[in-house]
Amino acid sequence: MSTVQAPLAAAAAEYFRDLQDRICAAFEAFEPQARFEPRSWTRPSGHRLEGGGHSRLMRGSVFEKVGVNFSHVWGLFSEQARAQVPGAAESGGHFLACGISLVAHMTNPYVPTVHMNLRYLHTSRGWFGGGADLTPTFPFEQDTAEFHEALQRACDTYRPDAYEQFKAWCDRYFYLPHRREPRSYALSWVRDGVIYSIRGQGAAAQGLALANALP
Repeated sequence: MSTVQAPLAAAAAEYFRDLQDRICAAFEAFEPQARFEPRSWTRPSGHRLEGGGHSRLMRGSVFEKVGVNFSHVWGLFSEQARAQVPGAAESGGHFLACGISLVAHMTNPYVPTVHMNLRYLHTSRGWFGGGADLTPTFPFEQDTAEFHEALQRACDTYRPDAYEQFKAWCDRYFYLPHRREPRSYALSWVRDGVIYSIRGQGAAAQGLALANALP
């Protein structure tokens, strides 16, 4: 088991597992017959990381292919990573991470591809991160507006100006200078790194509350 003392790790992992169940149930409700195929995995003995996860994959008539994956791992960062990840030097390289990721490709080309990931990382300190985006083949203003309205409602539960700040980060991240256009319609509500994280006293608890507020 991890040597990192992360008080919110168990709550975060439980939340992400429950979220995986709820997302899969909601997606299966759109399919007349297809169901998710589960697969569990663990890191092999002797690996520098321990832990594992649960992957779920579905191919159907509505979803061409959709994966919803949960992971919970712990171990030691490489020497190079310790210098880049906040708190890793103080923890001696020990860390714990858990999260959920989703990629959904639809059969109907008029329905956007959807990506989402939420994660909790703990070194000598803990924080939440994540993001979500739509990547349409044929953009529709209504899709974009409803996507941002839902995420703004979640961001507003954290801080009144959070949506504008997080969206500005995402607009820069997803912009393609050579094409002079964004590569998706995205909102990154929290991103990894020093300036893209919910940090400080009570930060991890605030991050979990924001994750719970996401639609």
